[in-house]
Amino acid sequence: MGEIFDSSYVPDPRERADRLVSPAGAADTADLKGIAPALVVTAEHDLLKAEAVRYAECLRRAGALVEHHDVLGVDHGYDGKDDKKALKTYAVIARHVRRAVNPGFRESG
Repeated sequence: MGEIFDSSYVPDPRERADRLVSPAGAADTADLKGIAPALVVTAEHDLLKAEAVRYAECLRRAGALVEHHDVLGVDHGYDGKDDKKALKTYAVIARHVRRAVNPGFRESG
């Protein structure tokens, strides 16, 4: 299925290494200093997880990784199938966005 999705997303295989297609491609050596803080969410069994983990590591080295949240026991697209895990992940994302737009934000409770 990966090849089907790759071909649909970027039909020309030569263009798949472009950092605008995938910022975590193995050949991407861009300097990420100064990039905005980020949250990287991965699914434990996702075929794309290794790519996301590489990107999170690049962000960490650049000082921009705020959090890497791995959703255990799920695959790509889990949020359309598992409402409970999706809502927990969306809460993590919402907390990250609140902190990003309001640096003084503190969790209550």
